[in-house]
Amino acid sequence: MTVETSAFRWSDRYSVNIAELDRQHQGFLAIVHELNQALATGEGAAVTHSILQRLVEYAHTHFPAEEALMTEHKFPTLLTHCAEHDRFTRLVAKFLEDYYAGKAGVPVSLMLFLQTWLKEHILVSDKAYRSFLNARGVY
Repeated sequence: MTVETSAFRWSDRYSVNIAELDRQHQGFLAIVHELNQALATGEGAAVTHSILQRLVEYAHTHFPAEEALMTEHKFPTLLTHCAEHDRFTRLVAKFLEDYYAGKAGVPVSLMLFLQTWLKEHILVSDKAYRSFLNARGVY
């Protein structure tokens, strides 16, 4: 289960026009791309642990950075956004638990989750704060 690889390459469509957050999103896309490539070559299981560890690190650095900016500038849907971050963190922890338990299908399920996160969170929820924060001088 792989997707056209260009879907996981950085482009302006992912940009929130805030340099540090864009850099972090680029890192996220690199993780997703790596998993997609591994699945395409039958190596998904071999990279799953590393991918999950990097997703945990991403959540621990990126989410607080976003939330700090949104808090500082009183972003109106901050609590909803934070709830999405909490859900991501819980689901990645569950994928890690399933991986350690030896459950089948973790790499593919993880890929499906990450695709959905890109479409629903980065391209929708994160884009919602772009103009709000940019209007307040955050770039």
